[in-house]
Amino acid sequence: MDLPNFLEELSRSAALQVVKAPVNTHLEIAALSALAVRDQGPALLFRNTRTTRHPILTNALASEHRLALALNHASLLDFGHTANRLLQGWSRFPTDHPETSERDSCLPVDDTPACCAHVLTRAQATFQHLPEITLWPGDAGPCLTAAVVVTKHPLTGRHNAGIYRLQILGPTTATLGWHPGSDAAKHFQAAEELNQPLEVALAIGVPPAMLLTAGLSLPEEVDELEFAARVTGATLPLAHCHTLDLMVPATSQMVLEGHALPGKRCLEGPFGNHTGLLSTPRPCPVFRLQTITQVAEPVLPCIVAGPPPSESTWMAKAHEAILRVRIRAAYPGIQDIALPLEGIYQNFLFVALAADQQDALDLLRSLSGEREFHRFRFLVAVDDAVNCADVSQVLWRLGNCLDPDRDMVRIQGNLAPWHPSPTPGKGGKLLLDARAKPPTKPMPNHPDPQFTETVSRLWQTLHKR
Repeated sequence: MDLPNFLEELSRSAALQVVKAPVNTHLEIAALSALAVRDQGPALLFRNTRTTRHPILTNALASEHRLALALNHASLLDFGHTANRLLQGWSRFPTDHPETSERDSCLPVDDTPACCAHVLTRAQATFQHLPEITLWPGDAGPCLTAAVVVTKHPLTGRHNAGIYRLQILGPTTATLGWHPGSDAAKHFQAAEELNQPLEVALAIGVPPAMLLTAGLSLPEEVDELEFAARVTGATLPLAHCHTLDLMVPATSQMVLEGHALPGKRCLEGPFGNHTGLLSTPRPCPVFRLQTITQVAEPVLPCIVAGPPPSESTWMAKAHEAILRVRIRAAYPGIQDIALPLEGIYQNFLFVALAADQQDALDLLRSLSGEREFHRFRFLVAVDDAVNCADVSQVLWRLGNCLDPDRDMVRIQGNLAPWHPSPTPGKGGKLLLDARAKPPTKPMPNHPDPQFTETVSRLWQTLHKR
């Protein structure tokens, strides 16, 4: 489903609000979007911004319903099962020969793509053609947050599609905010070693499933473009870039084509983000813009990456859905897992364990070694009677069932780049067993389902009076 069709679906279900009042791209859009997502409100389409003629879309993926719709599944649970079956069987798909018909069947090439309806080159191809959105007070300047960054390894030819922030520095230059160790960073490192620029395409307004896939932590051998097509059960038409040897989704609303320049760095930041703290300025590669292609009337998404709840933290729920299925299959003692919005991707993992699971701390230690949990700092186990997706219930158990001398272990491991540590990228983690311990026992649930039903009906009757 491309972005225009997705917006039509949102409009039909009253999940899209068109904002016609004049709004400033400097701080106002982000502030309004933050209020909307905290009120569990709809996606917002700003049609009357003061610094651009292009409509700006925010909060498009800031709910479970909208995430499932984007992924073409009835629920995130269904998506998790589909994604895991796909990843388990990925090795049977041909990867060495991208021209093979099986791959082409889900990624057909569109020779007259919508994203190339208009081409801007030379003096027209500048960042001034885009809305210059500044999200938070203290930000170093305007940035792009919803561009899918497509690169290709100069030696292996392996593609990558990821989401990285770009700070706009001037009419044709921006920083590329990928972190060390990311696939895009590896591609750039290989290009630098050859002393050649790296081709980079920034696809904005891609199909929402593609945007979510680009943000997932997928195995390196998995092509994000192909995964997006297969997991949604739909084709994803691709288009050749106008000036680059790269492929992008053919229905992208806008594509910025250029290069990452070897040997050149500029400071990025500071920026406010999901931590609620200003990021530390750091040297990043520089992107040089040379060409813009676009549809006739593009709608440009912006992901407001701010303190939770936010669209960026909601997007992690797609990753949670995949992990829930895989981890429950790998660890029979685990009944459920949750990555709370407050955890912001890589802080909290809550795990509900079966009553007969003995060694909670040992199990949490094993989980901390899983690739997807390498950077998590707080791993918490609770009883299976606790809804681990309810942060209030988990805190309740932590306060009442955890003895720091007995139920807490500190280990060393990997950290996300933004976590402060004397040794960047490495530091301490806590494993916490918040289950009830003998001789105490958790309060049992009402054994008779009919009792619960009766009380529920009575409450509804009383509530209506």
